[in-house]
Amino acid sequence: MNISAFLKRFSRKKSQQQAVYAVIQPDEIYFCSSEGISLPEHYPLGDKPWAHALIGALSTAGVKGMSVHIVLHSQLYQSYQIDKPAIPQEEWPNALPFLLKDLITEKAADVLADAYPLEGSNKVQAYVINKKPVIEVSHLLASLGCELETLTPEQEVWGRTSGKLQNFLLVQRSKGSHFKLDAFVNERCIFQRTLRGVVAPITGVASTALQLDGLALELQRSIDYLSSQFKATSLHQLKVCCDEEDQMELVQALDERLSVKVLPLVEDDPARVSGKVLAEAAPLIPQDAINFYQQQLKPKKELLTLNSIVSVWGAVAAVMLLVFALFQFQVMELNQQVVTANQLNSQLSKQADELKQKQAKHVPSAEKLAAVERLKKEIASKQASLEAISQFDAEQQVGYSEVMDSLAQLARTDISLSSIDINNSALDVKGYARDANVVPSWIAQFKQQISLMGRSFEQLSIGRDEQDVVTFELKSKRGTEQ
Repeated sequence: MNISAFLKRFSRKKSQQQAVYAVIQPDEIYFCSSEGISLPEHYPLGDKPWAHALIGALSTAGVKGMSVHIVLHSQLYQSYQIDKPAIPQEEWPNALPFLLKDLITEKAADVLADAYPLEGSNKVQAYVINKKPVIEVSHLLASLGCELETLTPEQEVWGRTSGKLQNFLLVQRSKGSHFKLDAFVNERCIFQRTLRGVVAPITGVASTALQLDGLALELQRSIDYLSSQFKATSLHQLKVCCDEEDQMELVQALDERLSVKVLPLVEDDPARVSGKVLAEAAPLIPQDAINFYQQQLKPKKELLTLNSIVSVWGAVAAVMLLVFALFQFQVMELNQQVVTANQLNSQLSKQADELKQKQAKHVPSAEKLAAVERLKKEIASKQASLEAISQFDAEQQVGYSEVMDSLAQLARTDISLSSIDINNSALDVKGYARDANVVPSWIAQFKQQISLMGRSFEQLSIGRDEQDVVTFELKSKRGTEQ
C-alpha cells in the first residue's frame, strides 16, 4: 500500500465518526447520518441538479463541518469491462481515461475512472464519470464547511445489501429509471445490464402476463449467459428490489418462470424503496471501494505558507524566550547561593582565626611538658608500689587470719598445737597428740577448710618426748606458692 492510500484510509476512518451518507436517486436524495444530525429521510430533486439539491438539503438541516459520502445512481456514470491494464493497480485511475477513450464520448482529460479486477478472468470492471460534477459538488460542500470523502457508484453498495449472501443476482429498478440486472460475486458487481424493453409497472391492475413473460425472457437470457461465462461461480438466487411494483407478486411471477430461486432483497420489508435500502447499506462500503473523488481532486494543503512559517517561528521564539527566562532565573538563584556561601565562608574563616589565636595561648612550653612527663613517671612508680603493697596486705590477711581461723575450726581434744610458723609460702606446725594415729586423721580434715585446702606437706615427724608424750611436726613444701 502506498503512502497516499494509507493516508486516505486513515482520514476516512476519522471522518466516519461524524458522517453524512447521501444516496442520489433519479427523483430524490436519501440520507443516512450519524446520531445528532437532523436530516430528512429523503429530499426531492425537483428541477435542480443533484449537487445543488444536496447542498439545499444540507443547508436546510444546518449540517456543517461533516464528512459527506455520496452514492451515485447508475444514470450518472458509465461502466465498462475491458482487458486488465498491464500496469500496477495504483496507477489505473490515471491510465483508464486514456484506455477508455475509444468507448466514451468525452475527452480523456474531462473524465475520472477507476476499476477493480474481475475474479477468474483477465478483465476489469471500470467506472467512468465526468469530472465537472465531482469538482462542483466538492466546492459546494466546502462552502458549507463540509468535506467530500467518497463518491461511489451504487453497484458497490448493492453488493452489500443481501446480508451474508455474497454471490447473487439482482433485478432492480428505482423510481424514474429502467429495470436493471446485476450479478455480484464476493459482493462485487461482475455483470450489469439495463432492460430497456420492459416498461414499468408490470404488476398490479395494469400488469399483463405478456410483460412478465418479456421480463422473464430477458432475465433468463442473461442468466444463461452468466452460467456459461462464469462456470466456477454459483449464481442460483435472484433478488428483487423494484420500486412502484408489488414486490411479492413480482417475486412469485419470476420464480415460476426462471430457473433460479427468486426472493425479495429485503424479506422483512419487501416494500422498502431502493433509495432507503441503499442509504441503510451505505455505511458498509469498504475502504477499497470505487471512489470517483480521487486524490488529485482534493485540495492541496500547503504546509509552507507564510502564515504557517510565521506561526512556527513565533512558536519557536516563544519557546526560546521561555527557556531563556528559565535559565536566567536559575542563574539568579545560583548567584544568590554563591553570595550566601561567600558570606558563610568569611564568617567561618574569621572564627578559625580566632580559634587559632586561642589555641596558641594554650600551647604548653617544653619545660611544662618535661615536668608532666616526670610527674607521669612518678605517678606510675607510686601506683606500682601501691599495687604491690595492696597485694602484700592481701596475702598477709589470707596468711594469718584465714589460716588461724581454719585451724581454730579444726580444734580437737586429742590434738594440741605448741608452735605455728606461717609465711608467704609455708605453714609449719608442732604439737602433741594423744596417739600417733590421730595426726593423719587431723591432717585429712584440712580439706574441709578453704584456706588449708590444697596445701602440700613434705614432712611429717611423729615421736615421743621425755615424758613419753606423742609429739609431731608438720612442714610444708618449700618454694611453692599456696
